[in-house]
Parts: sequence; structure tokens; C-alpha cells
Amino acid sequence: MGRTHLLGPGRLMDLFALPAEPGRESEDACALGDGIAVVVDGAGLPKSMRQGCGHSVAWYARMLAEAFRVRLEDRTATMTHALAGAIGEVTDAHRGTCDLDAGSPSATVAAWRIIGDDVEHLVLCDASIVLVGRDGEATEITDDRINAAVDRRAAQLLGAGEHERAEIAAARFRALDETRNVAGGFWCAQTDPDAARHALTGRTPAAGLAAIVASSDGGTRGFQLVGVHTLERFAELASAGRLAEIAGEIRAAEDAKDEWIFAKPHDDIAIVAQSFPA
Repeated sequence: MGRTHLLGPGRLMDLFALPAEPGRESEDACALGDGIAVVVDGAGLPKSMRQGCGHSVAWYARMLAEAFRVRLEDRTATMTHALAGAIGEVTDAHRGTCDLDAGSPSATVAAWRIIGDDVEHLVLCDASIVLVGRDGEATEITDDRINAAVDRRAAQLLGAGEHERAEIAAARFRALDETRNVAGGFWCAQTDPDAARHALTGRTPAAGLAAIVASSDGGTRGFQLVGVHTLERFAELASAGRLAEIAGEIRAAEDAKDEWIFAKPHDDIAIVAQSFPA
């Protein structure tokens, strides 16, 4: 799905979303407003890791994206405060019907907001914001603490020696569950609004930007995982609104890969790009 939104004279916002498999509901969600873009990447984890909740990951992602967008409309609220409020709002929406202590869907977040002459951004966990300068230089903002935390805890659980692939996968899922939203682990959106306090935030003068991009990690696979293009190529394509081309290159590289060990063969893709007039 691709859409282009005209937000003002010379200001365009492009969106592209694609589910991991045809006919399957995407667990990524996007919400757009006036100078606001939110991408929420729902964590596609086994039901056993969210067994207290009867809602789908896609439901959680959609609810959080829209709640965050609405709160970002208040330019007097910080992005961190708006995200905390959105997490609390979604938690309250199913607290009465679900046993959230037994598990709930979770998600990563990337968002930006134009405020005056600046652009603010927020990243929670391994979704990404990419800032594209007037000179074409691209800077990715993402929080990869999840990788180090899971690797470290999984190694502790497994101990020394050789291990079967299934044993390693089970240890990594357990490590993911044990290191989520705890000190020394990684932080994502789930049920605790305090997780928002650990988001990465920043503010950039819009005059220095050619574009800003928010993406789920499915959209950044091209340069993060499968090596089909560089960050600079991603930024070039996104700045030009060629988001479907980014997705096409990713899918082709995924299909050409012979074997996947722990990563999913395909992932949902959600990318939103905002261009700025010269």
C-alpha cells in the first residue's frame, strides 16, 4: 500500500506498508497527522509470550499508533510524555478484559513531529528514524539494546558447549521475555507507561533536512540484515518517495536467501517519509 499526502506548499509525506505474507494482517501500524508521523511495529511473538491478552498484535499496534498520534497533536506535550500517555491509554483499554500480568502484545515505535522550525523525533527500541541532510548524508537513530540484552541472557541460559537449533531458539525467546522493560535489558511499548522514559529523542532544524523517515525494522532490513542496499541508498530512495522500490529490493533479497536461522524469512514493512522543500 502506498500513499502520498500533501501537507502544505511543497511538503509531501509518503507512506508504504506491506504485510510479511500476502493475505496476512500486518502487525505494523501507521498514523499520520499535520506534521506528525507514527510507525508502530508490533512484536510478532508466540502467543505463549502474551497469553494473558485476547487481543491481536495488530490490534495493539493500531491502538497505540492512533493514541500516540492524537496526543502528539498537543505541541505543548513532549513526545516522551505523549507516548507514556498513549501506552497508559491502550493498557487501560484492555485491562478489564485481559490478565495483563500474564502477558500482553508489545511494540516498538518511531515517530516525528514538526514543531515550529524544527522536527522532533522519538525512537523506542529497534524501529528507526533516518535523518537525511541537505548534503545527502543519512543518520539512523535506533535503539539496538535489544540485541545485546538478548544475546547476553541467552548465552547465560545456554551455558558452554554445543546446542541444537531448537534449544538456542527457545533460549532466545526466554531471554527476550526476561530482558524486556527491565533495568539492564531493553525497552519497548507494552503495559508500563514508564517505558517511554527510555525512548531516544532529539530535535533537528527543518532547514537542514531534505527528508525524515520513520520505519519498522522490516523496512530497514535492506541495510541492516540482508545487505541489498546501504543506508545512503535507503535515504536516497525514501527522500524521493520511492518507498515501494525499497520494499521490492528487500523482498527480492529475502527470497534469494537460502537459509534463515533466527530471523523471519519475511517481515511486515511500514515506512513513512517526509520531504522538505529546498
